[in-house]
Amino acid sequence: MKKLFLSLCVAFSALFAANHTTAQVKDMLGIANHLGVNLNVGTTGIGVEAATPITPFIQARLGISIMPGFNFSVDSEVDIETNDPTGMYGSYVSRDITLNGSLKRVQGSLIFNVYPLGNRFPLFIAVGGYFGGRDMVKITGKVDDFTPGMYEAAAVEIGDYRLPLDPNGNVRGALRVNAFRPYIGIGTGRPCPVGRVNFMWELGVQFQGKPYVWDDINKEKVDTQFMTDNDDTFQKVMDLFTVYAVLKFTISGRIF
Repeated sequence: MKKLFLSLCVAFSALFAANHTTAQVKDMLGIANHLGVNLNVGTTGIGVEAATPITPFIQARLGISIMPGFNFSVDSEVDIETNDPTGMYGSYVSRDITLNGSLKRVQGSLIFNVYPLGNRFPLFIAVGGYFGGRDMVKITGKVDDFTPGMYEAAAVEIGDYRLPLDPNGNVRGALRVNAFRPYIGIGTGRPCPVGRVNFMWELGVQFQGKPYVWDDINKEKVDTQFMTDNDDTFQKVMDLFTVYAVLKFTISGRIF
């Protein structure tokens, strides 16, 4: 998250500096001759963008979106392979566990608004991508009455997968998606307005790939799938969110 924030700060600074160089050439060609700042809210969370014209038909915007920490809980079971001190191995017990899911994440974006009608009407087609924020849903939990050293292995059911626990009965993982997610959308308005203030809306989709289970304890993807047909909340997310719907409402202001 810190690396993403620093990268975006550098990009914002470069974008701002670019608007103060070769001013006469830019004004003549209409390239990067204005700078806009946007505040938006939508299904990606709360965001801020910097925008500039590339041509009369294209505007570029670089942004960061922060999804607040919306949380939910799911009841599941932990399968435990016991390590009986009497020498009886291979027996299993089950424990109930409450898994906590968090939707909090930070995403960066670079998007180009293409205006097929130019200055006549602010209808645009948006193309670009989102990056960062790979963990779509963070997963945590802890098994009560879990004695360290008494078990060979333990794992919790996440959909049709088994997410391992650490020796203290903690589970840490995520439903993870692609690091770069292509985006396409449509809307009206200009991120760098002709006047001082402008309203913009857009509707689009991120193509993020099918979410998969990530083991944050062992830092690896969980590949082993069991035919349990466990249709819990996490499995529904993995089945439904190969694309992520984006609906945003934006207030834009032009600095110069």
